[in-house]
Amino acid sequence: MNVMRHDLYFWQVVHHLVVEEGYRVLDMEQSEVWLESDALKDRTVIRIKRIDVDWGNQLRADFEQVRKKMLWLKRQLGVRRLRGEAIYVTMYPPVDDWSSFEAEEKLDRNGNVTLRPTLIVAEESERKATIAAVNERLSIHLPHVALLDEDGYQMEQMARYLRQQIRHTANATQQKERRLFQYGKPYATYGLLVVIAFMYVLLEMNGGSTDMPTLIEFGAKYNPAIADGEWWRLLSSMFLHIGILHFMMNSLALFYLGGTVERIYGTSRFFIIYFIAGLTGSIASFALNAHVSAGASGAIFGCFGALLYFGTVHKKLFFRTMGSSVLLILVFNLAFGFIIPMIDNGAHIGGLIGGFLASAVVHLPNHRPRLRQLGFLLLTVLALIGSFAFGFVNEHKAGADLLALQNAQDLIEAEDIEAAYEVILESVEQGNERAEAYFLLSYTEAVLGKYEEAEEHLQKTIDLEPKMHEAHYNLALVYDELDERQKALESAQEAVRLDPGNEKYDTFLRSLEE
Repeated sequence: MNVMRHDLYFWQVVHHLVVEEGYRVLDMEQSEVWLESDALKDRTVIRIKRIDVDWGNQLRADFEQVRKKMLWLKRQLGVRRLRGEAIYVTMYPPVDDWSSFEAEEKLDRNGNVTLRPTLIVAEESERKATIAAVNERLSIHLPHVALLDEDGYQMEQMARYLRQQIRHTANATQQKERRLFQYGKPYATYGLLVVIAFMYVLLEMNGGSTDMPTLIEFGAKYNPAIADGEWWRLLSSMFLHIGILHFMMNSLALFYLGGTVERIYGTSRFFIIYFIAGLTGSIASFALNAHVSAGASGAIFGCFGALLYFGTVHKKLFFRTMGSSVLLILVFNLAFGFIIPMIDNGAHIGGLIGGFLASAVVHLPNHRPRLRQLGFLLLTVLALIGSFAFGFVNEHKAGADLLALQNAQDLIEAEDIEAAYEVILESVEQGNERAEAYFLLSYTEAVLGKYEEAEEHLQKTIDLEPKMHEAHYNLALVYDELDERQKALESAQEAVRLDPGNEKYDTFLRSLEE
């Protein structure tokens, strides 16, 4: 009978921890329950076991298995610090000395995982003292439950009822958490993927997704056009991608991230988050980056922002489920963007911030609206307007030098030499010190008959890039036009030396030597 009373007491303790103290059930068996709480400073796991032993080594053998599982749980939960409590509900303490067994142990080198064993025995005064110590250590209010003096059948029925209540509470908690991740279906995500794929095929059929003029024609982010009033490019650029790898990577990211966000927020909220994030990313790119750019990356980073906002509302659930993975992938992608120059990190960061702000505006489903949503709405509008206005006055955008070179080359290919000359001259006057800039400027000057200016800028090109054989060849042509035959001969010889076997260079050199 005493054993049955202690069995019932075991389930009374577990019931109180789950129902009254809010511990989550990690695992539950007939005489062993693993519970978790993230309400304390350090994540706490309690393993409570109903066991009767005679010798201390029996407890130590069981405790060794608890040690191993605690280290495994730390990895599974993705936490930095984990505190463990191994509580044994037992009739009597071991007959041998087990006092050293009660000290807290550090399970790893840095002391981030600790584990303390505790014995709750049947003896009244000792049990009270043990429960008081546990309450103080865990900041809980585990009551002292007297061992009931009922018949065996009643105690068995009461224990069964408590187990059912514990399971019901655990299942209700799991279902409530599961509903947070299953509010909507990813219909909008699939629709966006179809549109993006259609636009990629359309680009490939009309000049190629890596062809700059084609991208600009179909709506890529192109700062001069946006400045002239084509603001629709801030949204149209979200559906274009540059090359198959860019298209595939963004489609894959949208499938997983977008699908997750749409399931959490629902289709209408996801739609708002996606487009505000994409718009914010495009505006940030316009304000900070002069490159022609395209892609759904800003909106996709907005999905990261939406998940981060979810983490601020449900912090414990976020870090217990996907938090560590989301943060790790986000940091990796941002770092990768800073390492690779051609990646538009302005759009990524802008989209991340826009997605977070938009999520705060629409908030999560089935949550009471808050006054701060109006504050976030005002902040979002101000951020969009402010960033867009900054883009018009910022004269030091990243990639402006390269964009000027690209524009000049496109104009040269279109045989609009005067326009190309104006573009590249303005870029050089604004501080573009690239050898390629001086080379293109000298080319337009030579075509326009400005031979002395062309000579000066070709010399500057060679100073910056001595092995550019094209510059030496063009300089020879300029000297020939200026009737400086000896200098033309020397420059032609240098061009042939740097690029032996070039038939054009050889032919021109022979003409000078005749």
